[in-house]
Amino acid sequence: MHQRLEERQSIIIPRYFSSPSLHFRHSSSSAAAATAAPPSRLPIDFLEILQNNHPNLKISLNKYDLDSHGHGESHHPVSPPDAVLYPSSVEEIQDILRLCCREVYREGDVVPTVEIVSVIPYGAGTSLEGHLNFMLPQDDSVESNNDIIVEIPVSLFESNNSGVSEQLKNETKKVRIKRKGGISLDMCNFQSVGELTPGDGFVKVGAGVTRNSLNDALRHTGLQFMIDPGADATIGGMTACGASGTAAVKYHTMRENVLAMTTVLPPQTIASVTNDTRSRSKPRVVTCGSNALKNSAGYNLPHLFIGSEGTLGIITDVTVKIYPIPSHVIAASCTFDDLHTAAEVVTTIRMLGIPVSRIELLDEISIRAFNQSVKNEELDPMEEKATLFLEFSGHSESSVMADLSAAQAVCVDDFEGSNFVSARDEMTRNEVWAARHKLYYSSIALRGGGDNDGEGATSQSTIVTDVCVPLSSFADIITATAKDLRDLDVFGTCFGHAGDGNFHCILPLRPDDTDEYKGNVFKVIELMAERAINVGGSVTGEHGVGYGKKKFLEKMYGGAGVSLMQTIKRSIDPWSIMNPGKIVDLS
Repeated sequence: MHQRLEERQSIIIPRYFSSPSLHFRHSSSSAAAATAAPPSRLPIDFLEILQNNHPNLKISLNKYDLDSHGHGESHHPVSPPDAVLYPSSVEEIQDILRLCCREVYREGDVVPTVEIVSVIPYGAGTSLEGHLNFMLPQDDSVESNNDIIVEIPVSLFESNNSGVSEQLKNETKKVRIKRKGGISLDMCNFQSVGELTPGDGFVKVGAGVTRNSLNDALRHTGLQFMIDPGADATIGGMTACGASGTAAVKYHTMRENVLAMTTVLPPQTIASVTNDTRSRSKPRVVTCGSNALKNSAGYNLPHLFIGSEGTLGIITDVTVKIYPIPSHVIAASCTFDDLHTAAEVVTTIRMLGIPVSRIELLDEISIRAFNQSVKNEELDPMEEKATLFLEFSGHSESSVMADLSAAQAVCVDDFEGSNFVSARDEMTRNEVWAARHKLYYSSIALRGGGDNDGEGATSQSTIVTDVCVPLSSFADIITATAKDLRDLDVFGTCFGHAGDGNFHCILPLRPDDTDEYKGNVFKVIELMAERAINVGGSVTGEHGVGYGKKKFLEKMYGGAGVSLMQTIKRSIDPWSIMNPGKIVDLS
């Protein structure tokens, strides 16, 4: 999780602040020249107004902070915000959002200007499909946009929104609409972990709490939050992206594990001209869901925001399910002569109802990457074949052993798997699963790279993509993708949270890759998506859409489905303040 602002090269805008591009101070004067931010696109008084109304609001214009908040863990290029804000309360978020759509009169204006500032919530920065990149359509820097004057209903202005007569409802007002940059709202200050009530399997947590921090706080209770996407993501970010991970085969995804949440919605109206955000009507705060394990009252509002990727509002707290920590855990692995057979084993185990808490599949290239990465470590290399990694857990040793034996019979007796090994103690379990745990960085290293190597692939040049298909199609689709990689001469590792039919490709790119090679990489991604759609699957099982997979949604849902999403977006966020350009576009 990000350090608090006081520990970083950051600023608090002083009250005499007049221009965010000129008057700012760093905590370290020696770093000022190296970390100076580019000129801000924000309204000239935007940060000044916020600081005057909320003197304790932390704001950073540090270039490092801006850049780190303008990308996730993927190949998408850095597209930074103009400022990073660190709110500590719902009220601060309301006032920030209220200021993001307001009517102003600037010098020389013939008609008033409606200035719109884009907002992206930020958790831990671990998203993969460009969720955090600032897509600023019709930005103020676009010259042709400066002269666009439109007529909008008078009822959309805050000062006229209450008690509007029928005559005024039909009147319009001429304004110039300008997009004025964007801000990142870092939710790291929302760190609350609620009290547990004996007998209840849930806890209310702040959006900025990471999953590891939550489990550390819960350790004394014997309960644990079980959704594990791999990265130490925040609960708010996991909710917004509909995360899941390796344990979803037993504990499901965030959609099934969120009971309730609080979300601050973007403003519906245009704020009137005033420097005091506190005098304006506040954007709505919606608490949806309940603490009950079953709820059939009204629309399923929590599911509307789960997977919304910050496009509909800012999640401030989430009530999540927690589970007893299993008393007995056994890890296992087994190799197979080909990828298709290994994938068929997964389907068989699932259809037989054998309980597994994790079941992961790695192709032979993944194992090769692991073997290369452990040459100087105290880990034995593995046979370079498709390999299943399994985990069984429960509160009875006999039942866990019975599950292990049933799965071993399927792997070895029915499908002629080999090298079936299992382990009970934690250290040996980690050794059995080492190839899976090290897969990401070992895949990058196999293309001659690392984050400190300017010649080879890095985490910021690596594409990680996923699809999810029905289990009946899983073996055929993952095998076809592995064949695409060979046929197109693209290096990539195929692996999957196989028990859900969800699989991924890690595709590292090097600086010296040709345009033809990069084209083949994206061809692999398109073929994965097309095959998933053709069998009734999804173009993403857990990474989300962002802007990286937006183009596939119409093929998946049809024009009517995308149109309905646009209607929802327009209804909640009519000014497209929240993370514009992600999931769907608004004209």
